[in-house]
Amino acid sequence: MNITEVLLIALGVSIDALSVSVSGSFCDRTGKVLRNACRAALFFGVFQFLMPLAGFFAAGILVGFVSNFGHFLAFALLCFVGGKMAYDGWQKKGESGQIECKTFDFFALKALVLPAVATSIDAFAIGAGLAFAGKPLLFPCAAMGIVTGIISFTGVYCGHRLARLGKDVFPEWIMLICGGSAIILVGVKLLVSGICAR
Repeated sequence: MNITEVLLIALGVSIDALSVSVSGSFCDRTGKVLRNACRAALFFGVFQFLMPLAGFFAAGILVGFVSNFGHFLAFALLCFVGGKMAYDGWQKKGESGQIECKTFDFFALKALVLPAVATSIDAFAIGAGLAFAGKPLLFPCAAMGIVTGIISFTGVYCGHRLARLGKDVFPEWIMLICGGSAIILVGVKLLVSGICAR
């Protein structure tokens, strides 16, 4: 695989992490944008590095499951995360139309595990594909991890800026629902693309 091919794969698998990073930033009012960006980059980048390795070594055992059911798993995980986010926005809507977004920390360490796994399931399948094709592993894995980390870091800042611009127009509970809905849509996209690829 040449550098162009590897970078195209890395960009392709990072798009979902970008969408989730932007959406997760919509209702973060902790003021810890750098912390959130670093956590998103670390979690999404590391999982995008590790999952192809896992797929490579588990190719003979699990690739059938991942190719047949991985998109359903990603859909379920992202719907859970996005659904909880949207539900919290709806439930905590006050009389003023505002919510305390600090009560939902999307970038808490334990909260990042599910979206990181869900957005890297396709990388698991890519690792398995590399194993069957007899292609080198380390460079593509490193590229996927680094590119996803950089894009996720940038996505948090973009989402934060969008949230600051939007809060003058939309109540915060609407932004939380929109963020959760966007994460669900990423899951739907993964589900549809997985079904269509079969």
